[in-house]
Amino acid sequence: MPYGQAKEFIQHARDFHRKASEFYQQLCDTSDQPRVKLLLDYLARHEKHLERALSDYETSITRKAMDTWYQFAQQACTFEPLNSLNYDKNVTTDEILAIGAKIDECLINSYKAVLDKATTAEVREIFESLLQMEEQEKHVKARMALGLQDM
Repeated sequence: MPYGQAKEFIQHARDFHRKASEFYQQLCDTSDQPRVKLLLDYLARHEKHLERALSDYETSITRKAMDTWYQFAQQACTFEPLNSLNYDKNVTTDEILAIGAKIDECLINSYKAVLDKATTAEVREIFESLLQMEEQEKHVKARMALGLQDM
């Protein structure tokens, strides 16, 4: 298993949210279905918001905690599901929601993996907070999706 610093993992998570936002935006730009476009636009903005939130959060963390080394599973979170070329322009809301769930689970599992290897209480607290944030965001997306289905 490779080693890295907490700041590298947080940067990876920010990159992941940025790429997810770009992914949703690319799908939105090619879709001609109003309900799908609405969902994709929301998800693109939501991921952009999460990227900014991680940036803001990163500035509130002590340098010592950010520089802490830990062991992690590099394969825990990849950008694999974020290739918009793999999806048809007629992608359905159900398919988008399944992709979103896969993205959420990827980050949640990654945060859990880092938590399992956290060497200090401060780093553990950081990643517990990030895990809680990601789980809350997963619920926000689910509520939004249910509202969209009621339309």
